[in-house]
Amino acid sequence: MANELQQTLARIINKSNILVEKYHALEDVNSQLASEKEQLEKEIEQIKRDNERLTQEIEYLKMARVVTPNLDDVEKARTTISTLVRDIDKCIAQLNE
Repeated sequence: MANELQQTLARIINKSNILVEKYHALEDVNSQLASEKEQLEKEIEQIKRDNERLTQEIEYLKMARVVTPNLDDVEKARTTISTLVRDIDKCIAQLNE
């Protein structure tokens, strides 16, 4: 009976040692995951800042595009101005006659 108790005690000690080793291994994994989580949260914050900056830049570019005429508008304006200058020259020529 004493022998059985010693064997049972030895098994309990072995199992508790295994549990302690697993616990320490899980603590290490938990520490690594916490570190990785912190790094990913910093990365998320950086991405959010970049996203805000790029969104603001897009808005500025949209405003600049509205303010700046496109090539078709510039060509139409030049044609209109050329026509007006020719008409003014004709009027001046008629006044000189």
